Amino acid sequence: RLSKQTPANILSGGDKDEGAPNFLSRACSFSPCLYPVVMAFAEQLKEPLIIMLLGSAAISLCLGQTADAVSIGLALTIVSLVAAVQEYRSEKALEKLADLVPHTCAVLRDGRMRDGYPAKNIVVGDLVMLSTGDRVPADCRIIDGVELTLDESSLTGENAPVHKMSEGIIVPGSEAASPSSMSSVSPPLTTQSNIAFMGTLVTSGRGRALVVAVGDRTEFGKVAQDMREVEARKSPLQIKIDELGKTLAGVSSIVIAVIALLGWFLGRPFLETVTVAVSLAVAAIPEGLPICVTVTLALGVLRMAKMNAIVKKLPVVESLGCATVIASDKTGTLTQNEMTARSVYALAFPSLSFGLTGVGYNTSDGHLVRSTVDDKNISGQRKHQQVSQHTMEYGAISALFGVASVCNNASIVIPTSEDTAEGPLGTGK
Repeated sequence: RLSKQTPANILSGGDKDEGAPNFLSRACSFSPCLYPVVMAFAEQLKEPLIIMLLGSAAISLCLGQTADAVSIGLALTIVSLVAAVQEYRSEKALEKLADLVPHTCAVLRDGRMRDGYPAKNIVVGDLVMLSTGDRVPADCRIIDGVELTLDESSLTGENAPVHKMSEGIIVPGSEAASPSSMSSVSPPLTTQSNIAFMGTLVTSGRGRALVVAVGDRTEFGKVAQDMREVEARKSPLQIKIDELGKTLAGVSSIVIAVIALLGWFLGRPFLETVTVAVSLAVAAIPEGLPICVTVTLALGVLRMAKMNAIVKKLPVVESLGCATVIASDKTGTLTQNEMTARSVYALAFPSLSFGLTGVGYNTSDGHLVRSTVDDKNISGQRKHQQVSQHTMEYGAISALFGVASVCNNASIVIPTSEDTAEGPLGTGK
């Protein structure tokens, strides 16, 4: 009944008629990269300096200066095409990075449990299984749960995990509302304790939930729609170029007016005076400036790519060069988000200190070592000895690790040679 009332194609934004073929769709099916490149190319032509140069090319063409018009048009085409292709390549690189760790979930379909199901294929009415470490694939109504808590900091900013339950909630003011208007009453997100929002993380417990919204109809989708309406800020270089274009336009207008008045006072023919004034104004516009700027920024993008940094927009390179202080979250951003145990304490051997070597989830190196408080070398550092199956501490440490592995559901997936990710991937499932 729920899926009939709110069809999945409507909630995912697919309510438009997709059966009407057109030239653009056929061209995009033949070459998938054509549409994004064309759109990026059109965006490049909206820059003020580019518009001025296009105007100067049109004026040159009207004055019979075909060579100048063709050279300016060809230069602008090359510049805009280079920027558009570079942005398309950056977009594809970001998509490939996202595909390295695809968003999957456990869903009940046709009476069978499907683990590792792509989250993008979830529809309204699906029954999703949530467990510790999972990312919620869509807005879901909790049906039942056992000590289910979610991290909603990415949506609400709440740092503490939020406990979720399957019981219904009472919306403030709904008692006095009429039955026809109750459907429009929406409680705050922080009070919806029986809803699991898309993008939030399950910190503990397990449960089952029914998908009620996907795509743009989710709370995260609504935030994304609001973000699309926000106008992107221009970089310092773009601001300077826009100011230069406005200055050149003003100066060119003044020059045309002054020369036209001077020719009129001297008795020159009006058409000849206007032609000379427009020619001087067009010559004052630096048609080589966009080429120099684009080539310089493209070289910066290539240098950043060699350092394993993907730059989506060309002007961002200049903005990064203007930055003096960068504030960033450490875990998962500057690091690989691989938390490991470095020391172990066993009650059976209170005088010994155990440690773990190695880096991250890599299982090819790293050992379990032991040391005592009094066991130090000449420099004052502790001497470490590797723990093996033949040492007396092996039994206690093995039992400790066995209990720890049984008490959690984490796993480490070792990638195959076909995977492009470097090193094993740790998951919390």
